[in-house]
Amino acid sequence: MFQIDDTCPALMDYITEAVNGSWVSRQKMSLQNNDKLQISMLVQFNEEIFEKSETRVILNTRLLTTKDSSSRSITFLSGEAECQAYLAPAQQVKRCKPAQTIVSNGRQTCQGELIFEDNFSEAQLNKTTWKHDIRQRMYHVEEELVAFDDAARNSFVKEGELHIVPTIASEVSDGSFMLGDRCTAVESPEQECSIAHGIFYSIKPPVFSAQIHTRNSFSFKFGKIVVRAKLPKGDWLFPYLMLQPVSTYAETHFAKQLRIAYARGNANLRTKQGDDISGNHLYGGGVVWHHGNAVQFLKDKISNAHYGDDFHNYTMIWQRDKITLMVDEEVYGELYDGLSFFNEKCFIIFGVTVGGFLNFDDSVLAKDVKPYKNREPRAALSFWQHRDSWAPTWGRQSAMIVDYVRVYAE
Repeated sequence: MFQIDDTCPALMDYITEAVNGSWVSRQKMSLQNNDKLQISMLVQFNEEIFEKSETRVILNTRLLTTKDSSSRSITFLSGEAECQAYLAPAQQVKRCKPAQTIVSNGRQTCQGELIFEDNFSEAQLNKTTWKHDIRQRMYHVEEELVAFDDAARNSFVKEGELHIVPTIASEVSDGSFMLGDRCTAVESPEQECSIAHGIFYSIKPPVFSAQIHTRNSFSFKFGKIVVRAKLPKGDWLFPYLMLQPVSTYAETHFAKQLRIAYARGNANLRTKQGDDISGNHLYGGGVVWHHGNAVQFLKDKISNAHYGDDFHNYTMIWQRDKITLMVDEEVYGELYDGLSFFNEKCFIIFGVTVGGFLNFDDSVLAKDVKPYKNREPRAALSFWQHRDSWAPTWGRQSAMIVDYVRVYAE
């Protein structure tokens, strides 16, 4: 861009190829003695961008150069109209360093670039970005004591925050449970879309909750994801803030997962060895499966308070050679093992579940601490019959609340 004596309009040219080895712009204007010529250049080369501005003054047919020391916006008058010109600092260089991040739309990204964001600022959940899982989770291998639904009581946006709320069923008596055409299960619809009447010890789901995902709208490979959230509090509640490969569905059994962060809802929970795994114990990392058995690559951090007492920033930086886990900008772990299992784009999953044989493993927990046994035919019924032991620990605090999620290129 050229501007002579601070007058408008400025002259602009777009040059796509060199002429005799030089990049040349010719303008149909003559320069006079004492004219001030302002030149701004923006050059893209090898996927990097260079920007430079300078001012030259004509003095006795010679070009003298003066440098602008700072960026500023200047308004020049021309008759009754005004125009704006931006003068960048002399020798200023702006670079786009290509990121290793791969996004679902295939575009190239710069390191540090914000590539996905949801502040939940709309009145309702953006259903173009997020899709609900609608399926029951009780009678299959993971055995979670919940049905996911899109009911407004289980997931909603309020005052710029996403709320995922587990609710206790009013009754679970014997009878059929049918989700019909609303069911989103693809791989196991016969297990997850209904509960047949008359199955031994079968009951309707004792808890309803929600799980949402971005599988159809956004996925990425390598990057930095930051979730500001308050985790749920209440016995046997378990939050899902995680990434899952796009080659799977949200309901895929034994799917690999990158768990951004989780803390169990229980206020007091210990292992057989007496180790504290209550809600003040934060975990993050990877979960893969080998012949139906979980292999976990996790890091952890113990706090003085339950992670459901307040909002925290949970960060996972996923790179080719390591995964870094952070809470409130503090690094609490780096993972180098298991990275080869995560070699494809992943989508985001947020949800709150109840139970789960991996989430609350009988082989790990202290004896008789749990009101049901995993993988027993009457597990859901036992859980429901002992509701007086866990339902009082729930309430408004049992919701997971997400303030925002942001993904940056790495």
